[in-house]
Formats: sequence, structure tokens, C-alpha cells
Amino acid sequence: MSVKLWDFWADHYSRLWVQKVSLRPTREYVLREIEEIAHGRKMLLLDLGCGPGELLKELGEKCPQLELTGLDYSPRMLEISQQRNGHTKHILMDATDLDKLETMYDIIVCTHSLPYYRDPKKVFRNLSRLLTKKGRLIVGFASGNSVYDKVVLSAVKLTTGKANYPSDREFVEMVKEYFQVLKLNVINKRAFFMPRIAVYTLGKKMDSRE
Repeated sequence: MSVKLWDFWADHYSRLWVQKVSLRPTREYVLREIEEIAHGRKMLLLDLGCGPGELLKELGEKCPQLELTGLDYSPRMLEISQQRNGHTKHILMDATDLDKLETMYDIIVCTHSLPYYRDPKKVFRNLSRLLTKKGRLIVGFASGNSVYDKVVLSAVKLTTGKANYPSDREFVEMVKEYFQVLKLNVINKRAFFMPRIAVYTLGKKMDSRE
């Protein structure tokens, strides 16, 4: 997807109609999941595709013990996130370049950015390398799980550009080499025209010798 297009949407993101029916409900669930995982402990968290930093802001308020990092490839998105989250580290980077990172994280979050990865298999390979041994990866996305979902998502592409919305089966196949599924939550639809929103909590698949 064009960086310029995401830069354009950055200034309107908080006012988009999908906040109410999709983005906010996803953040609310992810925030509860992170609170449960962290349980007050100090941990390093990476928000991959952090956008304008809405989740990071809520995490900073609810889980102040977490050391937060936001990563995005849209300069404008990152600029807005930096304004919102002054104490959060920010990285301007494309998801396909994660092999350049060296820091390991206890929690990695990826919400609604998966469909725009040019090489998702490479991204998950690198996320496995960046996740600590007992870390958790949380991935939320609009799932092309049915014909209805695919029809709705084809309309979404008119405003977001090229995207690939995997079905649940396709997603599990995509990550199975590196991660095991620990939990799946489906966000309750807030509108009949919304596709299925799936949020997976994944654990790192360990070598049998470990």
C-alpha cells in the first residue's frame, strides 16, 4: 500500500466510521489480553503497524510498567503517535525490514496491518526471532472467512488499496511453522456490514531440543 495514502489517512484516522465498529472493539479486546498477559510485570512490547498510536496511548495509561515501542512505515502516522506518546520509542520501518531489529520483545501486537504486508511469511519468520521464548504475539485482522466477508472486504480495498485478507485456515497455515495458536477470539459484530474480525494469541513454536 502507498505510504502517501497512509499519510493521508493519518490525520483522519481517529474520526473514521470503522473506529466504532471495528478498530476500537479490537483495541479494547487486545488491551484486556495484554493486561492479562503482563499481569503487572515489566515487559517489552512492540506494536507493529502502530498507526497514530491509539493502542499505545491506552497501554501507557493502563499498563505503565510496559516498555513500549511503536513501529510503522508511514511517517505521518508515526509523527502523530509521537505527539500522543512522548515516552514511547518509535521506529520508522517497513514490516519487511524487521530483520534489521535486534531487540527482543515479550509481547508483540499486530492489529489490522497484516493484510498489507507484501511478504507476510517473512514478517512472521522475523517476529518469531524477535519474540522471547515465553512471549506472546497478538494478531488481529479482518478475516476473509466466508463469501460474505470477501464481498465486504473487496469494498474496503477501494479506500485502502491492495490488500490480502486471509481466512482463518490460511492464517494458521501462514504461521504454523513459527507459532502455535493459544487462543482465538472473534470480535462481536457492531454492524451487519462488518466482516469477521479475528484476534489470535500465539506462542512461539520451540525447537524440540529446547
